[in-house]
Amino acid sequence: MKAGAAGAFLLIAGGVAKADSYDKPVGKNAKIHTLVNRDNPSTLEKKHVPLVKAPKAVKKGQWFQVKVNVGFMIEHPSTPDHWIDRVELHIDGKKVSEAVNMAGGITSSNSCFEIRLHKPGDAKIEAVANCNLHGTWLSEPVHIKVEG
Repeated sequence: MKAGAAGAFLLIAGGVAKADSYDKPVGKNAKIHTLVNRDNPSTLEKKHVPLVKAPKAVKKGQWFQVKVNVGFMIEHPSTPDHWIDRVELHIDGKKVSEAVNMAGGITSSNSCFEIRLHKPGDAKIEAVANCNLHGTWLSEPVHIKVEG
């Protein structure tokens, strides 16, 4: 894996992973969809745009949780035929973690990541979710102040 400029590290099954680059969108709609108009979102946007929940500020090196709800207004359905097959967490444009759902109707579309940041300053956190039917969706960014 490539080292990320954000200085982010994750504890994953007893190991540490450094940031990696964006994955290419997958599926038949191979482009990244974004929220076009927050005040008038489409039904697809309501159910597919990820919502990132994180603190506004953290101390350098402090573990904290980042929650990602897929569907910023309406929770994404999870059925055997229609589900979110992956949720990625990105810091400053680099993928740092990923949750994979192998089958629909069993797991929630939402994910929780526990991370820490080592570089003081501002960090931009985004989530990318992929729906098996409606393609890849990017959240609005959340900015966190990392205090030294």
